[in-house]
Amino acid sequence: MGALHEAGYRVTRLASRGGFLRSRNTTLLVGLEDEQVGAAIAIIERNCEPRTEQVPIEAFAGMEASWLPTEVTHGGATIFVLPLDEIRRL
Repeated sequence: MGALHEAGYRVTRLASRGGFLRSRNTTLLVGLEDEQVGAAIAIIERNCEPRTEQVPIEAFAGMEASWLPTEVTHGGATIFVLPLDEIRRL
């Protein structure tokens, strides 16, 4: 988020939770002109890296050897680019 601010983009941050690990996530809303999308995505790519973590597989309770940890990859970014008809700042 800081890198987007430093580049002059207005960013709204929303806390969210979910996914396989039920972990905390951050959702960013960024209103951009069409010609700004590529540069903003490049900033996000440089700052959001997936990571691996060893977690117990409690989610699969009932399976044999469910006490064994498993390695999962999470993090990174999922980006949706949507057209906007209008943005109002009040």
